[in-house]
Amino acid sequence: MTGAERLRSEAREAVTTLRWDRVVLPRPLNVIAVVVIVPTLIVLVVGAVLVAGHDYGSAVDERIEASLVGIRAGRAGFFPVVVALGNVASMVVLVVVVTAVCLAVGRPRIALLALFGPALTGVLTSIVLKPLVGRTLDGADSYPSGHTGAATALTLVMALLLASAVRATAARIVIVVVLPLVVAATMATALVVQHVHYPTDTVGGACTALVAVLAVALVIDRTAGQVLGRRTGNAA
Repeated sequence: MTGAERLRSEAREAVTTLRWDRVVLPRPLNVIAVVVIVPTLIVLVVGAVLVAGHDYGSAVDERIEASLVGIRAGRAGFFPVVVALGNVASMVVLVVVVTAVCLAVGRPRIALLALFGPALTGVLTSIVLKPLVGRTLDGADSYPSGHTGAATALTLVMALLLASAVRATAARIVIVVVLPLVVAATMATALVVQHVHYPTDTVGGACTALVAVLAVALVIDRTAGQVLGRRTGNAA
């Protein structure tokens, strides 16, 4: 056996020995994911239709922005740091770290989700939807927010990883709901205060992330389950 063949063999062995039987979405999270995807997708699409082609904020945007005037004055140094964490370079580093942690604790399915969930979210927000919707702020496409989408997507992956270490179903649901919500709200506030996005842009970004990550999680669990089933059948 040559050196290259030995490396390929060791790589295959390393992959097959990972705990692929550990699902991303245990019950009832898998059922909740399916239920959440549909209304979230509706909110995303309706929002896109309502703001398509606009270069101004809606009445809802204006009311939210007015309510954040005091926050803008009081947290001037905090919000630029939050926004910077949603930049592409920062997200790439964070994705690599989260993926490594997932593999280290024996969660290869969630590791795949850490790679593909935020990536799909980024493609949908920045490459597909922004040019398609055509809403602008200061001349730049704004709906849906890529920063909010990225932060929500990666936080949802992290929440699923944390939830996998908890046995109580109620605690799992709380972690998966509360953690992404807090991070998404923080990023959304920072973006609006910095006048980078309209508030409704951030809602669209969060919705895109939820749809993308949950859909990828369902596909990973289904695909991995089918592959494991075939291997079990062949072994028998």
